[in-house]
Amino acid sequence: MRSPAHRRRERERCIEGSRVGPEGGRARGTGRLYFVFGALALASLLTGCSSCKKSTAETTGAGPLTPGAAIPTPPARAAYVTNNGSDSISVLDRDGDTVTTVPLDLDPDAREAPHHLAIDPRTKAVFVALAFPPEPGKKKDPHASHGGASEVGRLARLDLDNLSANAAAFVDENPGDVVLTHDRARVIVTHFDMKRAMDVAAKGAASPATMFAHLVVFDARTMKRLGSRAVCTAPHGVAITRDDRTAFVACYGSDELALVDLSTDGFPTSRIPLGSSPGVPGVPRYGPYSATLSPDEKLVVVADLEGQDVRVFDRAAKRFVAERTVPLAAKAFMPAFVDATTLLVPTQAPDGLVRVDLEQAKVTGRAALTKAECALPHVVKVAKDGRVYLVCEGNHTQPGSVLEIDRDSLATNKRWNVGVYPDGIDFGE
Repeated sequence: MRSPAHRRRERERCIEGSRVGPEGGRARGTGRLYFVFGALALASLLTGCSSCKKSTAETTGAGPLTPGAAIPTPPARAAYVTNNGSDSISVLDRDGDTVTTVPLDLDPDAREAPHHLAIDPRTKAVFVALAFPPEPGKKKDPHASHGGASEVGRLARLDLDNLSANAAAFVDENPGDVVLTHDRARVIVTHFDMKRAMDVAAKGAASPATMFAHLVVFDARTMKRLGSRAVCTAPHGVAITRDDRTAFVACYGSDELALVDLSTDGFPTSRIPLGSSPGVPGVPRYGPYSATLSPDEKLVVVADLEGQDVRVFDRAAKRFVAERTVPLAAKAFMPAFVDATTLLVPTQAPDGLVRVDLEQAKVTGRAALTKAECALPHVVKVAKDGRVYLVCEGNHTQPGSVLEIDRDSLATNKRWNVGVYPDGIDFGE
């Protein structure tokens, strides 16, 4: 059996020849820690060395890579959840109690740690990021696996019918968010790479750009990498406009919102500080984790971990509006709009769900969540039928859960147990 270090060296040799840093030079990437950061290493198609044979086949989709499983729940009423801690995807019946959990094991010698996913029901494709974090038990921090990998990650494409993997491509260390453009033609992957920034900061006197991680764009049909851009330090959550021309990226490690032009070669990028007192690169004061477009696309809402608030970027004015910042007194993760002006925000420390009226810039409801009901709320997502779902990480060693939430009372309508450390959800509708 190959050691983790051996597997890492193989992958690095395979992609080293095509890695390019943020200034155009060669770059070496790593990854690590949940609330610290890092960035940079470029996703690549696989060419060259003999040890790349398996990976090249995976990138081109030469046969199924994992067997999948029979799933009794029709996609139209299914929700699909990534289980970061148990290398699987759970499919829950939104109209019933059935939960089917399908292993996702591309490498029997490693932890895949699937993190976030995006679904195209028309082509029956599921795109999921695989992070390959350190082996369990090697770090005391329960969040260390997120942003803590030294191995390069992968973007896998699965068959919606049985969740068998039919293609995979290498990305950088610590893939973060995964989203499809609205035309379903491209897949966007960010990289929440923490260790690189820590390593750069520890050496001192380096350009902040050497901490930057990439936003990578793939062709959804062929899984070919179309391009990439080093956007900022530890980019995570991303939102894309309906015309698929602009991506908004939350830059955790540099307290910025990155605006990426997806319609132009090279993906020109500008960065807007979240406030007047950002932290230094590597030590965020706000810690933006996600970016969410309002239904009318006039605003981008950024949820902050360290700042414990949500901040509002006005696209027309091209600035954050300080008076519209809403303090939450808890770490804000990945919210969703339930109507034109109302946002439901999952929070941790303390665990809860907060309703925010952005028009009035105030909290209008708050539900405290017990550990038995929902430990570590991570993401809220609204299905096409208007039902609201909340993914709860759990304690990272036992099954987490998904709740259906009443948008008005914030009460729990229904609960499903899923795999260990769930952190992403999408629907087959």
